[in-house]
Order: sequence, then structure tokens, then C-alpha cells
Amino acid sequence: MLELKQTQKLQAILTPQLQQAIKLLQLSQMELIEAIEQELKENPILEIVEEKPSEEGFKEDNIEEPGDISSDRDDMEELLERFSPTEDFSEREEKGYLNYENIVKKTQGLRDYIRWQAGLSDFDGEQRLIAEWIIENINDNGYLAYSLSDISQVSGYTVQQLEGVLKKIQGFDPPGIGARDLRECILLQYEARGGEDPVFIDIIKNFFDMLQGNNLKGIAKKTGYSIEKIKEVLEEIKTFDPKPGRNYSDEQTPYIVPDVYVIKSDDGFEVFLNEEDIPELQMNRYYMELNLKREINGETKKYIKNKVKQAEWFIKSLKQRQRTLYLVAKSIVTHQLPFFESGIRFLKPLNLRDISVELGIHESTVSRITTNKYMSTPYGVFEMKFFFPTGIKKDEGEMLSTNVVKDLIRELVDNEDKHNPLTDDEIVSILKEKKGIIIKRRTVAKYRDMMNILSSRGRKIGEET
Repeated sequence: MLELKQTQKLQAILTPQLQQAIKLLQLSQMELIEAIEQELKENPILEIVEEKPSEEGFKEDNIEEPGDISSDRDDMEELLERFSPTEDFSEREEKGYLNYENIVKKTQGLRDYIRWQAGLSDFDGEQRLIAEWIIENINDNGYLAYSLSDISQVSGYTVQQLEGVLKKIQGFDPPGIGARDLRECILLQYEARGGEDPVFIDIIKNFFDMLQGNNLKGIAKKTGYSIEKIKEVLEEIKTFDPKPGRNYSDEQTPYIVPDVYVIKSDDGFEVFLNEEDIPELQMNRYYMELNLKREINGETKKYIKNKVKQAEWFIKSLKQRQRTLYLVAKSIVTHQLPFFESGIRFLKPLNLRDISVELGIHESTVSRITTNKYMSTPYGVFEMKFFFPTGIKKDEGEMLSTNVVKDLIRELVDNEDKHNPLTDDEIVSILKEKKGIIIKRRTVAKYRDMMNILSSRGRKIGEET
């Protein structure tokens, strides 16, 4: 009841324009586009600029320095500070709001299916990481989208290491998965069927281009095989699926559009806002000039003047939202640089105050601008609030992100003896002895539940789950 009264009081104090500005802060990319479309319908003063001056997206060259936020915030930022309740984000995870398993949003079920099979394989820890690099580069049709040499340059693993893991993944379901071209896809499916015809294998391996060109006589001349036999090979090819991954897409999974892209460059990591579908707005010149004419009657002039103010505020609020999003994203990258360089094991505890103090804005503003926003990183797409984990203390006093601890727990479970799985007490002991992490048994149990990992009894092979 008290919270309801506070909310009603806040709404009574804030003007409709300020309420709109606050709302824009917390909208996702798709919601923002819908809000802009609605505003365009309701306000004839607003119109879309036909051509944007730049195609590069919102980046550092297009933005004022962080100090400019405080000078431009005016009444909106002052009221945000005075009347917006500060959210204690460190409590959100303890209450179950932040689900580690649901942080990375995937648009297709195929890679989840392959990843699940990888978890059941005999990969060691390093091979499992290599498998992840390969899986993330398999496209929706089931093909490896980039060459192993390209993946090697990005991942740091050798082509030989990647090749060994890829061979194992190519043995997963569906047959043909992980192929680098159609020729390899067919051979993998043929092998999965138990095919052993040396003529079929020879034609596919060495004369596939001629077969695609229907040059049967040419193949016969080079190999000595009969035309009839070559036709049999051609007919059998038609029974294979040229796109083995297309039947595994999950249309039920919500489509996530990243709001921010973090891309590695020679100078470090660059931050770009996704503004692909966000139109640039301006005020209609005709109505602006019409407002200056004396012959326009009072009611019309009043209406136009009101709409001009609304349009002006909307454009200003939209720019403020984009500027704040960019600066907060850039600050996150600075604070979590070890993560962007080396992965989830290097994620550090971070709170809203760290960002708000650096940028000179209120914690509630940071909370709103990171709500329903997603950041594309070299390690996947993450909700921006993922980068604000609480911490667990190590025995030498260093704070470690709880997400890192969860990742370590998952690794221990993945590599355990399935006939004699680790108990929560054993996990506590291993984390303390080998990693110096001090954690309670009930905390391990809670993290297991959050990651949908069964108890040791439930994981034991032969036991009912």
C-alpha cells in the first residue's frame, strides 16, 4: 500500500513530458520503435528525416562527453534524483530475479540442441570451450559459417584443435551438422546411414562439381564407372537433406534484438548503438511557419504551439535516452574489460552506483536504461543487467562474481563421475581448496536450482530423476 501511494505521489508530481522521458529510458529497442511510430501518428508536427547523415550508428564521435549529461538533464534529471526510488540491485539476484541460465537469449533451437549433445559427450574442459566456439558459428541451416582458420584467429585455438572437436560435433544429430559445404554434408549423412559404397564415396569426394553440372559422361570417362551406376549415386543424393539444421528452429523462443554492439578492434573494444530501425525525427517546417502567421486563429495557434512543445520534448528525450544508453554501455565495458577480453570467468562484481558516480547521473537512471536492453558481445548476447553481478569473497579477500561461481559449479557437475556425482558439500570443499572460494552449502544448492541442475541423487546414473 505504501509503495502504491509513493507511485501515485510521484506520478502527480511528474509532468506528462517527464513521465514520457522516464518511460523512454526503460523501453527496449523494439518497444522504442513502436513508441516512435505511435508518437508520429499522434503529433503532426513530427516527421521522419528521409536520410540519416551517417550509417555508422551511434558511437563516440557522435556524442558529448559524459560531463554533458549533468548539464543537459534540467528538470528531468533533477526530478529523477528527487523522486525516483533507488533500486538495490544487489538484492535482485538473491530474490531470484536474475536467472543465470536465461541470460543469453538465443533465437534458434538448433545451437541449443547441439550444445546439449556436447554436454553429454566426453569433451574435457578445453574441448568444451572449443566446442562452444564451433557451435556459435554454425548457422541455422546447420553449416559451419566460417572457416576454421577464421575461427582460429578469433578464438586463439589452433586449426588442429578446432578440427578435432569439429569431427566429434559432426557425429551429432542431425546428420550433416557442422559441414563446411554441401559435399561434406552429404558425406556425413551417408556415413551416419552406415553407407560404405566406395563408388559413392569416390564420386562425392572427387567429382562432386561434375555431378552438380550433370556431367555424367565426364565422370564415367575419368573413373570408368558406368552411367547407370553414376545415376544411382545421383538418385541417392536426392534422399539427403541439403539443410540439416532447418527443422530445428524454435519459433517459440522470443526474438531478441541487441540494443548495443561491443566489437573488438585494434584499439580495444568499440561500442555502437543499434539504430538501424530507429528513425531520425524533425519538426515539420510547414506547421512551424504556420504557427508564426498572425491570421491563424487562437485555438489553432494554441494547438500547434502545444504540439511543437511536445515534439521538441520528445526529440530531446529520445536523444537523451540514446546518449545515456551509449555512455552507460561504454562505462560497463570499461568496468568489465576483463570479461570482454577473456570471458565469463573474469566478470567482476559491479553495482549501479559505480556507473552512476562515474557519469554523474542517478542510480535509478542507470537501472532504467539497463532494463530490457541487450548487449551483443564476443561471447554472446547478454541482458545489460547481467553485467551487475553481486560478489562472493575469496579467502584472500578478493570479490568474485556470483556468475563466475555458478559457471565453476556447472563445470564441476559437467566433469563429475556420473556414477558417483558430487554432493553440495563436496562442491563446497572443492571450491574452497582449489579456487579459494568460500561458499555455504545452501548457496550451492540455491545456485544449482537457479541453473536447473538436479541434486547429486537426481544426477546419478541409474537413479530415478
